[in-house]
Amino acid sequence: MDQSKDILDLSQNYRIDLDQVSFVGKTNEKKKAARRRWAILAKALKSPSGSQPSSPTDEVSVRRISSFMLLKTRELPVPPCSDLNEQICKRVWFEYSLSIGQTSFTINVGHRTRTFSAEDLMGFNNTGNVCIWPSEETLSYYACANLGLFLDRNVLELGGGMSCLAGLFIAKYAASTTVLVTDGNRNSVDNVQAILQCNTFSCPTSCSLLKWGEAPRTALQYDVIVSADCLFFDDARHDFVECLHQYLAPGGLALVMAPQRGSTLDHFIIQSETRGLKCKKLIRYDETVWDRRMQLLNQDEYNDNIHYPILVEVTKP
Repeated sequence: MDQSKDILDLSQNYRIDLDQVSFVGKTNEKKKAARRRWAILAKALKSPSGSQPSSPTDEVSVRRISSFMLLKTRELPVPPCSDLNEQICKRVWFEYSLSIGQTSFTINVGHRTRTFSAEDLMGFNNTGNVCIWPSEETLSYYACANLGLFLDRNVLELGGGMSCLAGLFIAKYAASTTVLVTDGNRNSVDNVQAILQCNTFSCPTSCSLLKWGEAPRTALQYDVIVSADCLFFDDARHDFVECLHQYLAPGGLALVMAPQRGSTLDHFIIQSETRGLKCKKLIRYDETVWDRRMQLLNQDEYNDNIHYPILVEVTKP
């Protein structure tokens, strides 16, 4: 195993300043990762207007390189619901599944069959409309492995992208009081609205547009908030922290999953604690995820800094 890639060395008791870690060819690695992300978006723009969007295992996707192989996908021959309206029929449908022990968890997910215009991709971040990223994959797995965290709780997902996968797994299996899944992009919300029609949930479940920088539409607060890979853009982090503080009930818990990505995660923690929230950074939060990480360390394309999702537990005193 190439020890230079194990930036989360346990001998440091999980305390490490990634800015002080020297990577060989670090600049080139960052450029390659950026090119891969933009290649996904470029492919969507250049594809014929009737083509399908990138699948969760698309060969150009960063997720294929960094997948923790927790999710399995199966294309469905027909839409998985009886009401075949236009919103349902214009999507290609997949069954997303994961297994924990002997228990299987499944969600039906629709992929838009239209490509993305330049207008779609400009302005608000739309990367969540393209594929499932590792943080969402691992957050979904962690949620299903810890369903008791959401029992009889009001749950909110922030920045859920085109699938709001973690929130919907919770809504289907955790017996929560209510679940609201949200994103700041209208295309994502429209897609999730269609997904809601093709699944059965254990509690009242809804989806709405929520942009972090806007004034809240309601004073309602939530017992648990979940969010995956929402720290990527520096200029949106302040609004995200404010949104967490606004919507998290006193004594509530937020589960924020994101890679270290340089100092990005640490800046989020600093900003959150400055705002009065308390943060606990968990690296080895699940043994299955940890074992998959150890296997990936041997792959040339894998980089802990940008691929391994870290869990931050955020509480509001």
